[in-house]
Order: sequence, then C-alpha cells, then structure tokens
Amino acid sequence: MVPGTASMASGDGAGWDRTTVRQTAEAASGGRVVQAGGDLRVTEIHHHVSAPEAVVLVEEVLPRTEGVAEVFVGRDAELGSVLGALDPGREAEGTVVVSAVAGLAGIGKTALARVAAAEGVARGWFPGGAVFVDLNGYALDPERRLGPSQVYGPLLHALDKDAAGAVAPQHQAVRYHRLLNDLAAQGRSCLLVLDNASTSHQVADLLPRSRRHRTVITSRHTLTLRGSRTLALRTLAGDDSAALVRRQLAQVAAWDPRVHEDQGGLRRLCDLCGHLPLALHIVTALLAGAPGLTPAELAGDLARAGSKLDVLDDGERAVRAAFNLSYQRLGSGPARLFRLLPVHPGPHFGMETAVQLLGKPLHEARPDLHELARAHMIEHVGGGAWRQHDLIRDYAIELSRSHGDDQRLPSERLLNHYAAKASAAGEALRTARRAGNPVSHGSQVQDVLAWFDRENLNLRAAVSLGVTFDDVDAALRILEALVRLHRHRGQTAELIETSRRLASVAAGAPGSGNLLWAVAGRAWALGARLEHTADPALACLADFAPEPLFERSVRTRTRVHAKIAELLRAAQRAVSLLEGREQLLAVPLLHVIVRAATGTNLGETVPAEATRTALRLSRSHGDARLETLTHIEEARHQNAGDRRAGALAALDSALEAFLRAAEAGNAAWRGAGRLLATTAMDVARGLPAHEPRPQGLLEDLSTAARLSPRVWRHLGENERLASAMVCFAELHHAAGHYAEAVSLYEDALRELRNTSRGKDLARTLLNVSAARSALGDHLAAADAAGEAAALFDAQEDPAAASRAWTVLSHCLVALDRVEESLTAASAGDRAAVAAGDRSLQASAVLVSALALEKAGRRSQARRRARQVLQITLANGDPALHYSLQARLQDQGLLD
Repeated sequence: MVPGTASMASGDGAGWDRTTVRQTAEAASGGRVVQAGGDLRVTEIHHHVSAPEAVVLVEEVLPRTEGVAEVFVGRDAELGSVLGALDPGREAEGTVVVSAVAGLAGIGKTALARVAAAEGVARGWFPGGAVFVDLNGYALDPERRLGPSQVYGPLLHALDKDAAGAVAPQHQAVRYHRLLNDLAAQGRSCLLVLDNASTSHQVADLLPRSRRHRTVITSRHTLTLRGSRTLALRTLAGDDSAALVRRQLAQVAAWDPRVHEDQGGLRRLCDLCGHLPLALHIVTALLAGAPGLTPAELAGDLARAGSKLDVLDDGERAVRAAFNLSYQRLGSGPARLFRLLPVHPGPHFGMETAVQLLGKPLHEARPDLHELARAHMIEHVGGGAWRQHDLIRDYAIELSRSHGDDQRLPSERLLNHYAAKASAAGEALRTARRAGNPVSHGSQVQDVLAWFDRENLNLRAAVSLGVTFDDVDAALRILEALVRLHRHRGQTAELIETSRRLASVAAGAPGSGNLLWAVAGRAWALGARLEHTADPALACLADFAPEPLFERSVRTRTRVHAKIAELLRAAQRAVSLLEGREQLLAVPLLHVIVRAATGTNLGETVPAEATRTALRLSRSHGDARLETLTHIEEARHQNAGDRRAGALAALDSALEAFLRAAEAGNAAWRGAGRLLATTAMDVARGLPAHEPRPQGLLEDLSTAARLSPRVWRHLGENERLASAMVCFAELHHAAGHYAEAVSLYEDALRELRNTSRGKDLARTLLNVSAARSALGDHLAAADAAGEAAALFDAQEDPAAASRAWTVLSHCLVALDRVEESLTAASAGDRAAVAAGDRSLQASAVLVSALALEKAGRRSQARRRARQVLQITLANGDPALHYSLQARLQDQGLLD
C-alpha cells in the first residue's frame, strides 16, 4: 500500500493536479509568514464540513533524491538525533516513537523535520508511507487551527486512497488507527510529520499506537506527549549562517560573486540576522532581488533601520509576522513579561528577573516564565538562566512601545534587586578580607564568587541601566561591590578600571554624597597602583569610605575635611613613589579633592595645595589637557566662594592652555572644552548678583563672553556657539548694557541663520527688537520684530507669533505709523485667540488702543480699552485687570 495520488474530497476542486504551493498565514500586522523550508508538494486538500475555512494540506514525503532541493546546512547533530528516533532498527531499545522538534519561530524546525523525513524515506524505513501535514497551530483565527477530527480523513486517504471515502466522519478516528495497526502488523512502518502544532491536543489523538511507526512533531512550544523525545533548536553557527546564504543565493544565480567577494559584509549581515534561518532566507531573497546590492550595504541598511524587523521582509516572508503568531498565543501575564524582558540589561536572566520585572511573588512569576520557555519566545542557556534572541528582543521592544508599558518601575525593582544582592555579596568579601584568612570562610566565599562570575555581565549592564534611569545610587552600589570583588581576587587592572568607572558615574550626578563617591573611586584607583608598596601613608586610599558631606553639624564636616586632607597627603606621597608620567595618575584625585574640600567650606589650605600640586604635575609633564582641567577646578572653587574675579582669571588661564594644544577631534579634549565653556557660563550667570559697580559688571561680562564662544568655535560646534552668544547677549541685556547686547545678538543671529533652529532665530530677533527699542532705534526694532513674527507664523506657533506682532505694533506706534501698527495688533489679536491665551489677546488689544489714541481716534481707542478690561476680567486675573484699569484711566481712555 503506497501513498495515494492527488485528489479532492469536495466538488470545488475537482481535477486538482499535483502541484507545488506555498503555505501562508496572515499575521495580525498584515505580514505573511512561511515556515522555513522549501516548497511543499501537495497530495491532499480536504475542506472539513465543521470548519469550512480550515484547509488541510497533506504532503507525500519523497526521498531526498526525488524531492524539491532545498538548502539545509549545519544541524548535523540535530539531524542525527531525529534520525536516531526514526530508525526502525532501534525499535527494541525503548518506547520513543515521537521526535518533537521545538524552537523559536523561524529557527528551522520545519526544514529539519522535512530533511529527516526525506532521508528516512530514502533509506527505505517507511514502506507503509510517509506523510507531512501542516496543523496551522499558530493561526490567529482559531477556526483555521487543525484538530484531529479534521485530519483523520486526509491522512486515511494519503495512506490508503480507498480507505477514507467509505468511512463516515464520526468513524474516521477508529478507521485511522485500525489502518495504522494493520500496517504495523504487516511490518510496514509509517512516518507522520505533524508540523506547526501549538498544543498537545492537536496531535495526541493522531499518534500511532504501535512502536513500529514514527512521528515527528514541530512546535514553537515544548509539548508534553507520551513516548516523546524533545529536541530544542538553537540558532545556526556563524559559518553555517554564511554557508546558508551562499548556497541559497547560488540556487538563484549559478555564480553570484557578491557573497564571495564581500566576506566581511556577509559575516556582519549574518550577525545582524542573529543567525536565525528565517531571517537569513529573507536577506538572501533581498540580495537576489537587487543584483547591485552588496551584503555590506544590506547590513548597513539593517543596522540603520529603526527596527531590523522592518528590513527582514522579502514580500513573502516576514520575521515580525512569524513572531506575532507566537505572541498572540500567550496569556496576559507571559505576554507582559515578554514585553518587559528587554528592560533587563544583561545577556541572560533568571527567575528572579521575572519576579522583579512583574512585581509578582515567585509562585506567580514562575508559570509566566515557563510559558515563555515552552513557547520558545526565550531559550534556556543552562543553570537556571534564559536569553532572548536579538530579533525577538527587537520585536518585544516594539510591542512594549505600542502597549505603552511602564518601564521605569520594573527597571527600578530590577536595579534595586541587583544593587542589594551585589552589596551583600561585596560585604561578604570585605568581611572575609578583613578576617585576614578568606579561606576560613569556606563555602560562603566560594558561593559569593560563583554568584559574581554568573552575574558579572548582568551587573555591568545594570550599571548602565542605572545611569540611564537616573538611579545612580544603585549603579554606585553595584560598582562598589565589583571593586571589592577585584580587590579580593587581586585583580589590579580590573580594580583600577572599575574604580574609575565608579568615579565617572558619581562625578556626572549631582549631590554631595555622589561627590564623595567620586573621591572614593579616584582614591581606590590610585591606591591600587601602589598596593605592592605596603606604605602605611597610603592606607587611607584603599580604605576611604564615602559619608555625608553637607551636614548641619560642623563637627561632621570637620571630620570629612580631615579625611580629605589626609587623602591629599596620601596623594602627594603617591606622587613621590611614582615615576615619570605615572605621576599624572594622581591628578584626577587631586581634582576631586578640590571639589570635596570646597564643599566643607572650612578653609583654603587643602584646595589651594591640591591645585598647586596638580598644576605642577601637569606642567612638568607637558599635559595641557590636565592643566586646562586643573584651572577649571580652580575656577569652580573660586566661583563657589563668590570670588568672581578669581574665577575669571582661572578660566582665562584654562582658555590659554586649551587653545595652545586642544585637538578638536579628540574626545578627551572635547570634553575638557565643553567643561570650560559651561563653567564660564555658570560664572557669568552669577555676576549680576555679586558686582555692584555697573562698569565692573560690564568688564566681567565681557571677559566671560569672550571665553565660551572661543571654545565652541575652536571645537567647530556652531549651534553651541550660537547658544552661548545668545546667553551672554541676554545677560548684557538684563544688566542694561543694551549696545553690547545688540552686538552679541547680531553675532548670534549670523550663526543661527546657518542652522535649522528657526524658533531660536525668531526668539533672538524678538530680543534684538527689545534691545534696539531701549536704545531708541525703533526702525531697526520694527524690522527685527516683523521678521520674528513671520518666522513664528511659518512655524505655526500662534502664542509666540502673537507676542511678536504685539512688539512690532509697539515699535510702529513709536514711529507714528499708526495704520501699520493697527494691522500688526490685529494679527497679534488673531494669533492670541488661536492660541487660546487671553493675556496675549489683552496685550494686543491694548497696543491697538494706544495706537488709536495717538492717532486722535479717541472713541475707537476707548472701545478698545473697554475690550481690554473685559478680556482680563474673563481671564480671571484680578491683579492684571485692576492694574490695566488704573493705567487706562491715567491715560484718559476710560470714562
């Protein structure tokens, strides 16, 4: 008995010939998905009466030498495992009759099952017949998912073309299993390939009762079935991925040189596809459809795409659609966990991660994680850890954005979890180290070290997550624990690197406590360089511990100041022990000592001595960047003590050193330049409140205004240059130095006109108008206000446009151009109404009243004056209402 030829069970398709078709499934996103593998040779199509939309596709499995050639690379071990389960010669060795192939969508489950089945047929293992049926288990419409009752008839006909026609539907199950038993009794083994099953219920009743027959099941879930052995597929190895693309492309073009000439681009393309077979098939199709496209160019498109999933769609297959079918089958809890998993920063995660992300107790989170594992939306990597494939992680990020999931609370829980665990582990190592005999702590220390090794990558990634989500405290606690780990193991290089990272994170965050963390990081890094000396004068470097700096108690600040002074002496001692340029390693510590001593506000000795030492070292070793940074620290110290002249002098010295040696393309120099420019801005902002002499203020502002723009111009950062010019112009403007303000505004306008910052240009023009009006130059003021109004109109910013039109109207009143003033005021009125701002409307109507009064049109002016009061009264602003009422009465515009 052999598999039957093609036929139709319903009249709709009479005369259907053997043909080749593609299986497609609609995804919620509108994309299409095809199971990885070649085309299918259809031998049976049945429309079952109970589900008219479900189509049953049954394929005769042909030997590999006769079937449609398809690219299949790698998977030698996996293929051997499946063939081992199919081999009838091993029947007596056990009861395994089912090989269940599970894995992520697009991982190559179908391809493996088809190749194994074809190989088994070629070896003559299944004289009773071998058939392949797609159960469509992940179709979004449940009616399209096939159950046993819909498959019995087609399978009967495929295995015995005369068996199904005479059997009523309600008896097909009995007849199906009787046929399999008869074939077993005759020694005629059969093979069933049940593809794309999503539940055990879809396949359980189809499984043969006899051990002689074999079954291969593929599913995105790990199914629990009697007598089954599960094989979980992973992504391809790098070389196999490249081979898959080369061989697949060779089927289209006998010799396509691109993948041979661009090996680097091909490897990068495979990496970006995450070595997922479905994604590799898609990029191969994209290359085949664009003969001029190189693998490197396609890899670049993939890397630049907002989502790689946008590129991984060749018109017939879409990775996103494949993932979507799996996601739709998840329950609400697992679905939410799936969307939140990308919040986890590290490469792998465990059960505790799920607990923290979901905010659920362990017994509630465990089933959610296990459902994701069964669905192969995550993969097990051993030791109670899982990971997400890169592409499915991208898909999860998309879903999280579309669902508007709150990521802050889960990230905070996760960070606090890692920080608490790391702190406890670090404290255990510190305790063991202080005991003087770490070995005596035995298994506890070993368990802690094993935990650090297991979580090392996750901990380092969590530090970056803490910085991103402004949870610096958690990041610092994790870094401190890593410092203790490296100190315990004597890993000097790692200890220095981690200490510097801790200092950098702390220095970038506000707060006195974080400042002392920065001091600690720098002290630990320097101390690690000299641990071999065992000099007691250096002990405080490794032992320095942060504590609150700005306390109400002078006693506390005095104690901190004493510790900082001790650190200064240790840093100077370290310099004497270091040789050559290694002495410069002490300079970063000296800088944070200046900052910390400034915070105690208990004298000038420590900061002055630290500054002198840092300057001596940087100059003696010719390091202009460190010299620049030292002058900046001195300026910040002077500014904190309200010594503006000293701060400006230090900044002048910093600028001289910067311009002498700064390399605009060097990242370290760019950082120094930005710090110099922003410090000059900070000093300038504090000048008006501390300089009682107008002329002295002008001189100081001019000095400060010279600093920042020169830095930004040297670095070629034109937008920052323009912003600095605007800031200093506004400071001169506020101080009443209008001519200097106008000059700076005009310089800024020249820079802004070369940028795309239209709103900044318009705002600056409005400021120019105000400054020129203050100088009595109303004509130039009107020109600037008119240009600003036109720009705000073009940008559809009605509130800003209303202000500009009103300013223009005032300028025109001053020029006695009343009709033009009224036109501008009307434009301001309309814009204010469009913006829904009654205060702006009142201003526009008020200026029109003043213009009418100046033109001698008194009755119209009084009507506008009453309108102003009505607007302010309706706006619910009594202070403004009565203020304007008094002003209008003084001008005789009210009865």
